Amino acid sequence: MIERRSLNFSIAPVAALLLVAILPATASAKVIQVPSQQPTIQDGINVASDGDVVQVSAGTYTENINFDGKIITVMSVSGPTTTIIDGNHVGSVVTFDSGETTSSILMGFTIEDGAATSSSYDGGGVSISGGSPTVEGNIIENNVACDGGGGVYVDFSSAVIKNNMIRNNSQQDCSGGVGGGGIAVVGAASAQVIGNTISKNTWGSSGGGMTLFSAGTPTIMNNIFTGNNASGSEGGAIWLVNSENELLIQNLVQGNSAGQGAGIYISIPSGSIGPVLVNNTVAGNLQSAQGSALYATGFDNQVLLFNNIFTGANGQNAVYCDSTYDQTPPQFTDNDAYTPNGTGLLGTCASESDINGNISANPLFVSPIQRNYQLQSRSPAINAGDNNAPNLPNKDLAGKKRIVGGTVDMGAYEYQGTN
Repeated sequence: MIERRSLNFSIAPVAALLLVAILPATASAKVIQVPSQQPTIQDGINVASDGDVVQVSAGTYTENINFDGKIITVMSVSGPTTTIIDGNHVGSVVTFDSGETTSSILMGFTIEDGAATSSSYDGGGVSISGGSPTVEGNIIENNVACDGGGGVYVDFSSAVIKNNMIRNNSQQDCSGGVGGGGIAVVGAASAQVIGNTISKNTWGSSGGGMTLFSAGTPTIMNNIFTGNNASGSEGGAIWLVNSENELLIQNLVQGNSAGQGAGIYISIPSGSIGPVLVNNTVAGNLQSAQGSALYATGFDNQVLLFNNIFTGANGQNAVYCDSTYDQTPPQFTDNDAYTPNGTGLLGTCASESDINGNISANPLFVSPIQRNYQLQSRSPAINAGDNNAPNLPNKDLAGKKRIVGGTVDMGAYEYQGTN
């Protein structure tokens, strides 16, 4: 089965360390100052050679820039809140399309007012196709696209998208598409989406926060998805379709909305392995007709789920596994699927309840009202996971020790013995 294609960061210390690391590597490398030496960021890129740094002073720069395949660093002096690249609603704000590598670095900007609606259709804020750059420490907001990736579009790329705030991006002038109000990862490669906050993005159909569409083997780790909306369709936070072998590790998915899978929606075609989900917390998402936390369909029997917490909206079910294509459920090991006045696991995955360490019990978060999804001392999720889960991180989402007490906890946060 194939699905349709229809913070406030301060990077000044990082900047200093980055310059120290880069400049000794190539004796001829230089720092190009914008606007004192070159009037625009694109002018700085144009005169730069591989290994150079384009360093941008605070201000608003109304332009649409392209790295043109150069292995350079483009970075702000004082961070994203004071250094803005405004796309003036005429195209993608930043484009990588000429073989850039992870040593092609964009760091420390607010990237806003991009519009991929009349030509490329993808990647209103950042468009990546034919390159694999590093995009780190930026605020990517208030951009629009037609087909996919309102904030960021990653196409057949092993880009690193790290520690960004991706918010308030959306679809405009079209319907359908691959989705991904915040970010779309499309085409087989090994993108890394790590440590981002992806919030309040919307899409007219599916994938309010993120789309993973035939995405290959990406790693989606330590992100916070909150307040994203798929306009009543599928995958409020994450829409994962035509799956290959994605890793979803230690993400917090909270407060998102969609008709099915308000948190996560996955659909697996015949013959695919499917994703692996490890130590995610999917909780507090708004009501969906089915699968408030997770909806799984297609040929999903090879999907692996370890140490996750899935909680559903009151009276709904947390996890729904559709039987239309496959009667065999995904493989659940040491997960907590719970809904007050509702069901934890429903559909084909109901058979996974109470076996292989799976439970259905209130995980006793510290304060869901205040969006604190760490565990209270009495939580049944403490010391209830599987230490042999694949890709288990050394630290939890809060940066604390991952295994305390001998056995890993369920969910994105490890109980540290302090409450």
